Amino acid sequence: MVAACGGAPPTPGVGAQSRAVVSPPGDASTVILVSIDTLRPDRLGCYGNRQPTSPNIDRFAGESVLFTEAIAQAPSTLPSHATMFTSLLPAHHGAFFSRRTPLPASIPTLATELQAAGYRTAAFTGGGQIAPEFGLDRGFGTYGVNVGGSDFSSAVRAGLGWLGEDPGHPAFLFLHTYEVHHPFTPKPELLAVFDDGYDGELPAEISKDLLTQVNTDETVITDRDLAHIVAAYDAEIRSVDDAFGIFLIGLGELGLLEGSIVIFTSDHGEEFGEHGVVGWHSHTLYDELLRVPLMIRFPGGRQGGLTIDRQVRLLDLAPTVLAAVGVAAPPAFEGVDLARVIGGLATPLPALSQLDLPLGEVELSLRTKRWKLYPRRAFAGDPFAESPPPVALRVRNLIKRWRRPFALFDLQTDPGEHRDVVDGHPQVAGSLSRTMNLMAGARPHPAPEPTVIVDVATEERLRALGYVD
Repeated sequence: MVAACGGAPPTPGVGAQSRAVVSPPGDASTVILVSIDTLRPDRLGCYGNRQPTSPNIDRFAGESVLFTEAIAQAPSTLPSHATMFTSLLPAHHGAFFSRRTPLPASIPTLATELQAAGYRTAAFTGGGQIAPEFGLDRGFGTYGVNVGGSDFSSAVRAGLGWLGEDPGHPAFLFLHTYEVHHPFTPKPELLAVFDDGYDGELPAEISKDLLTQVNTDETVITDRDLAHIVAAYDAEIRSVDDAFGIFLIGLGELGLLEGSIVIFTSDHGEEFGEHGVVGWHSHTLYDELLRVPLMIRFPGGRQGGLTIDRQVRLLDLAPTVLAAVGVAAPPAFEGVDLARVIGGLATPLPALSQLDLPLGEVELSLRTKRWKLYPRRAFAGDPFAESPPPVALRVRNLIKRWRRPFALFDLQTDPGEHRDVVDGHPQVAGSLSRTMNLMAGARPHPAPEPTVIVDVATEERLRALGYVD
């Protein structure tokens, strides 16, 4: 049953096996994975936004297979990216920022598998939660952090430079940026495109401190002020889009675009007031934080322009890439090759997602195309609460959650996830709960790795991103 849901049975010896490095065929596809941290799909033109945020991404989408319902397995950077690379649920790979636990060295990743297959490998990232200390650097011959600057254009320049060193050898390149992540510091000329005429009291740059003041009601904002914050976010997307356009041109000049597999996605979304918080993430499992863009351009633009409405997961990226380049996926991988979904796979792929919480705390949601089983403990999800509620209220909430630990949302009629319908659909909730338990318990959880101690530069980066107080 778990295998039918896209998971895998318990696998002994999850660790990567040692093997001789081989040389891939000369015509093997280069693989490029682009992750724009904190990017919501609904702010892109190809997902329906009428604002001109993404002309280059939209053109790329026209040459790609676009997935309308791609779901992240965590609303935070480290566990979500670890899932991308390992095709394991967060509980099964054990990389959590709140616990400061890195990805265990025994777990195979997309990078280790491609490197073992003879690929050149490099990553140019924004660091922070995916700094080398957290273990995602394994398998990369080069792992750069903020090379040349913190914006996406810097990663693009570094990536193109690295590809150009040996364009004839198959390569795996991972590009990542926090440019869309708060603080929102848009270029003035781009902000003017999305918010010309704003005369409110908020500044052009939306700092982490300002968002904290907004979310603690120290600064009260109007709907127009909220639109200004979203405009600053949109302007940051447009800056990323400009750099992405340069990257695609560069790939073409290197003769790599047509023969490459290029994946464009994000690790999680961002909340803009849908459930009470503005410009923040990691705190709930609602769709505004779990839905991500996903586009895959296959070599030659094969199947370009195809839109897939079936639900898929970031869990499925690594097996999709390995299957596309003819490399066997490790038995540990829990996801499926999305080529099967593109080809009409009828089996649903339930998406199990998990909050990044300290050791001993586990909150899971399970999403299907129609239903969302949601933990009541994550209803509030307020990272700005200064003190716990009164004892009597906490006791009442504890009893209520013990009796009814999950809410149920019908995404067909309530895509905003505001109306709990568990009383009207107890059998649905029971079935989803059983599936959740099967997926979560499909394999042993790894023993926690030693706590990561980050260097000064990573600490400063984490502080700037709001991950460290």
